[in-house]
Amino acid sequence: MSRIIIDVGRVDNTSKSRRTVVNDTLDFAEVDALSLAIFGDKQLTRTIRTAGKLDLATVRANTERALARHRSSVPSIRARNVLMHDHLMAGFSGEAVIISSALLLNTLAEAEKSFRMSFKTIKSKLGHPLDPAPSELALRMLRAVLAAARVFGNVEAARKYLRTRNFALGGATPVDLLQTAEGERIVLNELQTQADGGPL
Repeated sequence: MSRIIIDVGRVDNTSKSRRTVVNDTLDFAEVDALSLAIFGDKQLTRTIRTAGKLDLATVRANTERALARHRSSVPSIRARNVLMHDHLMAGFSGEAVIISSALLLNTLAEAEKSFRMSFKTIKSKLGHPLDPAPSELALRMLRAVLAAARVFGNVEAARKYLRTRNFALGGATPVDLLQTAEGERIVLNELQTQADGGPL
């Protein structure tokens, strides 16, 4: 996939609200490597698995701490496409549903709807591999959040962007488009446009 080039310190004044573009460069191999690191983070997955009550806000805070731990080491890693395919076929651990939901969604009810699983089923998958379809959806959601966070500066700004109807996407909400691989491509292409200074 192509690189997102982000101008150093550029501020977009074309939108109603100012946003500072991150002083960095992002490529999707880095996003995939960071995604694998987060889904495989033993401290994070253990915390989710042993939690008495699952609270997405708490998981989001723990995931952001995991992101901070992994960001310094992950850019040197490259997640080969075939490696990602192998992970998807083997299935990410059920915690991936909770991690991606915590970063992008507001409630467990939204997670149930997005993944088409009851909360009871989601809980039963903790510590066990998911089927390829929910693994892929969890990856699409995490990729989008990580890419948007690099474009807009932080996870909260990424969540706001991904959950807001977007004229450039025909009025669709990016989070809804992530249900399909084609929709993910559209969202990531639009994030590329944002990074290149396109309109919000």
